[in-house]
Amino acid sequence: MRKTGSDPHKTRERILVCATAQFAARGYEGARVDTIARRCGLAKNMLYHYFGSKEGLFIATLERMYETLRARQRDFAVRGSDPAEAMRQLVAHTFSALLEHSEAIALLNNENLHKGRHARRSKRIRSLYDPLVDTIREVLRRGAAQGIFRADIDPVTLYLSLSSLAYHYISNQYTLHAAFGIDFTSKARRKAWLAHITEMILTYCQSEAGAVVRRATAARR
Repeated sequence: MRKTGSDPHKTRERILVCATAQFAARGYEGARVDTIARRCGLAKNMLYHYFGSKEGLFIATLERMYETLRARQRDFAVRGSDPAEAMRQLVAHTFSALLEHSEAIALLNNENLHKGRHARRSKRIRSLYDPLVDTIREVLRRGAAQGIFRADIDPVTLYLSLSSLAYHYISNQYTLHAAFGIDFTSKARRKAWLAHITEMILTYCQSEAGAVVRRATAARR
């Protein structure tokens, strides 16, 4: 075994990196603490020292995964930026984050098989979502104040819509390939899907006045 070193943060992070790979590949039930310990070069009791139990390690892995996804979305709506552009950035950052972190798809799929049991026991996951919802609410408020967005949009419903559109494409890309004979992993297909869902979200958000402006702008092009 490698020496653990004197930096608890680095040790903890190394454990979480190995745990993420194992839980993503094997699921909660299939992953083994012995294997995770061996792959990160630590004694098994070190994992229990940091996380208490296999369940504690899985919850920490979920929290790290949510932190990673939220980090990609955190700066999408800079104060004073155009609300429509901010919404485009949110869709793009959400889609890119899921593409770049395929382990998140596997972890989320597995946790849903467990009906969110471990996520509910986390003391941090809810707090990771609250700032995002608040920011979306602020972007929608600014858009409504400018007359380009409707004033009756619920930020949680909006986020569920856009994340579902991004998530489903990636989580089901292989079964969709089998069903339609189309390579949904190609760059061209992914770019086209991002453009498609961005347009869907902006169309849903826009006010009647905003729709008139968009049609007029498109007609001049």
